[in-house]
Amino acid sequence: MAEKRPYVCRECGYRHPQWLGRCPNCGSWGTLLEEEGVSSKAPSRAIATSEILRPEDEEGERRIRTGMEEFNRALGGGIVEGSVVLLGGAPGMGKSTLLLQVLDQLASQGVDVLYCSTEESLPQVRSKLRRLGGRSKGFLGLSTPYVDDIL
Repeated sequence: MAEKRPYVCRECGYRHPQWLGRCPNCGSWGTLLEEEGVSSKAPSRAIATSEILRPEDEEGERRIRTGMEEFNRALGGGIVEGSVVLLGGAPGMGKSTLLLQVLDQLASQGVDVLYCSTEESLPQVRSKLRRLGGRSKGFLGLSTPYVDDIL
């Protein structure tokens, strides 16, 4: 019996034992192909590292205060420098609005920020920022339908 090859998304590298019309990881349609001959844009896996973690170690504890106290409190005192924060919620809950407000606050403090969107165009983001009463001199924006462009 022939060995069954997994299907791999050519957009994000997601692997699945069966063919699917839509990739459950990145949402792209028609991108899962049999592993043979797949040219994936996904990066190769990073090498895992380990070390002993002690509560008294302060390395990596530098936090960036956002100017929004409730947001800082939810993150344990601010955003840990170099970290990635995943903000989740149902559609329409205000995730993008909250992030625009946080980024505007950070930019007004002189922090370099980049707003990436796979759903909104830059004119839409600019319009929302204007409606929110943005106070900063502005920040970088990137709009693309491809997550790989952001990474």
